[in-house]
Amino acid sequence: MKKKHPVLRRVLLTVLLLGLAACAWEFATSQNPYLLPVKRAIKYDVLHLSPLSEERQAQGLAEGYTAEHHENGQDRKTVYDDGAVTRLVDFALGCRVDLPAGTAFDFSLDPLFVRAEGEGFDAVVSREKADYQSVRDVVTFELSTLAPHLFHDDTVRRYVEYYEYRFLLSDEWQRNNGVTVTSWTDENGICFIEAQADGFDDGQYDGYLFATFYTKSREYLRVAYRYQKEDEATRDALIALAGGTLVFDPVGRGQYDTDYAPDLSQTVWSEETRALYDSFYDFSTPPEWGIFLQDFYVTGFDGELTELEQALDYTFPVVLYYRHLPTHEFPAEVMRENYEAGRLVELTLQLTDNNNEDMYAPSPALEIYRGHMDEELRAWARAAAEFGHPFLFRLDNEMNSDWTSYGGVVNLCDPQMFVSVWQRVFRIFREEGADNCIWIFNPNDRQAPPSRWNDSLVYYPGNEYVHLIGVTGYNNGTYYTKWAEEWRGFKEIYDIIWDEYAPRFESFPWIITEFASSGVGGDKVAWMDEMFDHMGDYPNIRIAVWFSHADFDDANGGVPARTYWLDETPETLAAFRRGLDKQLGKER
Repeated sequence: MKKKHPVLRRVLLTVLLLGLAACAWEFATSQNPYLLPVKRAIKYDVLHLSPLSEERQAQGLAEGYTAEHHENGQDRKTVYDDGAVTRLVDFALGCRVDLPAGTAFDFSLDPLFVRAEGEGFDAVVSREKADYQSVRDVVTFELSTLAPHLFHDDTVRRYVEYYEYRFLLSDEWQRNNGVTVTSWTDENGICFIEAQADGFDDGQYDGYLFATFYTKSREYLRVAYRYQKEDEATRDALIALAGGTLVFDPVGRGQYDTDYAPDLSQTVWSEETRALYDSFYDFSTPPEWGIFLQDFYVTGFDGELTELEQALDYTFPVVLYYRHLPTHEFPAEVMRENYEAGRLVELTLQLTDNNNEDMYAPSPALEIYRGHMDEELRAWARAAAEFGHPFLFRLDNEMNSDWTSYGGVVNLCDPQMFVSVWQRVFRIFREEGADNCIWIFNPNDRQAPPSRWNDSLVYYPGNEYVHLIGVTGYNNGTYYTKWAEEWRGFKEIYDIIWDEYAPRFESFPWIITEFASSGVGGDKVAWMDEMFDHMGDYPNIRIAVWFSHADFDDANGGVPARTYWLDETPETLAAFRRGLDKQLGKER
């Protein structure tokens, strides 16, 4: 008869119990972004707990305060006012924020943020998350939540300082753009960054205050205030009131309340331009195709373009052409040449004088905001009016990024500045009689940084100022493994864009202003086949422009990193021709 091993069994049982205890402790303490939704669902959906009691909602307010409740489906918030303080308790954002009495709120973009406006200031309140993280960041963060007394983690703070504020915190950027910046952390652990800009017009907010409220998770609350820098009383009040902020678990979901549709009531177009625009509303026909070639700047439109069109047996009706302000004048000859050849130009004007290659340089967008470049803009507008024929005008594309000189993150972290600049340019073109411009609003399909305050909708300049919605979604390929780039199929990219844009921009014609697939990391021919098979799934898309060039890895001798060439191989050229033939009903 075999002997039993009670000691071994006790050891194994002890190890098992310790393991279960460790798992329970990890579940209870972990702030892992994958576990948080599960924990919150148990607490608030199953156990029906409240993340903030009624007592704490009104804590510190003077007696006799008023409470205004707002409920919209799963979206629940309350606005308190005691005569000295207006307090927002927003359960979808998971925050309690105090502002000066009399503050009014705009909840129209509540899934992203809440706008606030009071006497002498405005503010944007958003709940953000540090999305970019390395394996090392994940490990150190998890250890810090498991045993905070033993392990310290600063990955979220470093994320915020780099991805949201690296330009604002740069001495070089400050010198070049006439901005003074100070930063500090107060006794409550609130991290403040204050920026004061020189040369703004009266009535423009030239004082900026950014408050970051960190949590135990990778989430944080961001409040961005604007005010007049001479108004120290308002500034001091905002800083003092920030101390009453509470951040708690978000519950429910914010609701959009937007109405995006072209408003042509004030639009003055030539008959030719109006007829062209009206033609874009035939959503029953396949889209037309456009092309960009770097050779446009070398041999013009009779070199590689002619060869490509002959190989495809197709004449591209649309070409994409880039210009920069203040570097370039309006390309009058290019516009005339293409018009006479029967081609429509998608003219892209980017407010950069260094091809978006130096984000710390003086910002033309800031100079326009200051009113210092009106004459250059008027010269452009007059030349556009003199050309006289319709063209697609794409101003400052991919502005919701950190790789454009005119984007919000590069310009005082203020998307409203982009909106003001866009509206200013639009008005100047109207005043100079440019009745031949069809204006395209064109964010990138992914924000960089992926913050809610930087969402594409924040940059929308208004129904009066937009005629076409531009969409841009590239399959970047997998060359840059350090950035965790992944192969993305055409349908994968544009299903997401459609689901996000269609509910809001269904009244507009759309244009894929530029897009392509890299040949690095997957089957580009299959990608093209899928593109032609599914382009019709998105009927608002009236034009699709292939960007036939490449991004190069300058750090490694200029190696082509993202190979977007349409004719990268004979097989990709054949695939595009095959798709065109199918769309046009041609038989070879």
